[in-house]
Amino acid sequence: MWESLSMSEHDPGEQRRRQQQTEFAESVTGTIEATPNRRAEYVELDTMGSPRSSDGSANKRRLSVEQTLDDAATAVEDTASNQHVKIEYDAGGFSLKKLLRFVGPGILVSQALLDPGNIESDISQADTSGYKLLWLLLLAHILCIFVQSLAARLGVVTGRHLAQHIRQQYPRPLATVFWLLTELAIIGADIQEVIGTATALHILTGIPIWAGVVITAVDSFLFLYVQRLGVRVTELVFGLMVTTLAVCFWVEMVLIKPDAREVIKGMVIPRIPQGSAVQAVGIVGCVLMPHNLFLHSALVGSRKLDRREETREGAIREAMRYFRIETAVSLVYAYLINMAVVVVFCKAFELMRAEGIAYVASLAEGANVLSHVLGNGSKYVYAVGLLAIGQSTTMTGTLSGQYVTEGFWNMPVKPWQRVLITRSISLVPALIVALTAAAHIDLLSEIINVLQAIVLSFTIIPLLKLQDHAEVMGPEFAFGRVARMSAAFLTLAIVTLNAYMAASVIPLDSPSMYVALCAVVIVYVLVLSYTAAFPLRCVWSRRMVVDRAPPAIRWLFGRAALAVDVGAPT
Repeated sequence: MWESLSMSEHDPGEQRRRQQQTEFAESVTGTIEATPNRRAEYVELDTMGSPRSSDGSANKRRLSVEQTLDDAATAVEDTASNQHVKIEYDAGGFSLKKLLRFVGPGILVSQALLDPGNIESDISQADTSGYKLLWLLLLAHILCIFVQSLAARLGVVTGRHLAQHIRQQYPRPLATVFWLLTELAIIGADIQEVIGTATALHILTGIPIWAGVVITAVDSFLFLYVQRLGVRVTELVFGLMVTTLAVCFWVEMVLIKPDAREVIKGMVIPRIPQGSAVQAVGIVGCVLMPHNLFLHSALVGSRKLDRREETREGAIREAMRYFRIETAVSLVYAYLINMAVVVVFCKAFELMRAEGIAYVASLAEGANVLSHVLGNGSKYVYAVGLLAIGQSTTMTGTLSGQYVTEGFWNMPVKPWQRVLITRSISLVPALIVALTAAAHIDLLSEIINVLQAIVLSFTIIPLLKLQDHAEVMGPEFAFGRVARMSAAFLTLAIVTLNAYMAASVIPLDSPSMYVALCAVVIVYVLVLSYTAAFPLRCVWSRRMVVDRAPPAIRWLFGRAALAVDVGAPT
């Protein structure tokens, strides 16, 4: 029997209190509607973890949360019907028709693996290692499938995305550091994408790079119109852009006639050429993008599952299965495109060297290399593919930033505002690069890749930590022993590789640089250890919100303010 609350519908003070309660409830648990039969009430937890009501008296009512992590929709979703795909649950087997209803989030996520920065990495790989690191590129994509599936799994099971979880679980200072690092990674990737798109416009029209940067920054507002057409239209547009890139490079791969034997050998025989260790680690860093984890965990919220009590577990397991398939297919597709880029330029550089012609292995000079080998028309094919993927990745970068900002700060950001902010921030450094350092774009890309590697470590640890807790995921979806050990090994491997990549680009030409590097490494390890060891603060069960943080954490960062639902009498 639920205890009802006596509230006057006409008392202004009471109405104001109810409005404040509702606003607070929305800031903690998403969107909780205060109806006559279901009121949102503010409570705190005392230092012993017992619930206490807002007036200080013990709260002995039976408490429940209408939108727990199990059943909540993401807080950043649009309520318009065309922004969601409703999925009806049935206990039948695999259905291709149903799989098509889940297709979309993986396609948007795969674009980060194909952005201009990754294409430049592919060109550099072709120059320094030839076909010999194709196996590592494949391995990195397989690893990415696993990690991205975990991000999608978090969003499907809990109904909330990674940024929202970090905001809830970690202290405000640490969560703010996470947000700043993630925003830096997004801006860095955005600069690469803007420069890449401007380069494509320069090849196609001859306009200066700086003018292409301005055009790219402005035409990103077209994304707002695409979004208004609905989630399925948006996913279709992005899918067409990825396919445009695929067709461009697959056509050139057929025309250039690579050595198929060397391609297969490079894919199946593990080997790292001498002097290519940094390049090898960079391949992994370019494929695993931190903002992609935030994006994927949020995009799966566009599929509305049947979360009734009797169908909830089955619907979630079905969604996880279909999203795993969709993610795997999308990222294998991305690998085939990246492989085509490497293969095309491997053969092109080989022919250039055979003729004794000097060349530059860069994004901007790639068109001239192909033009010499395949004819003048090939550079326009190259530019069309680069333009398509550059435009689409700038749009998905904007979407990632929108989810990150809203999730970390629980602050809804209108799409046009986000586009304006991100474009204003990235436009200035991109213009500086275009005007003063166009010849050093490779160095800029290397610095950005190092930044991405550092931020990834601070993203992967919370993601795997959340998956390990039954109180967050539910006992039926939390990691088992084998998955827990695999996650620990994966985390250690990614952190080690990324630390090596970051250290390898620091010039150690004096004792002071060694001291500085050691200090940075110590701080890096300590912060990561703190992130991994920090106890999850707010734990969601099926019917209760509980603060499980130790007393010391509560003393340092305050009591957890939670919103609960007091049900009406049955």
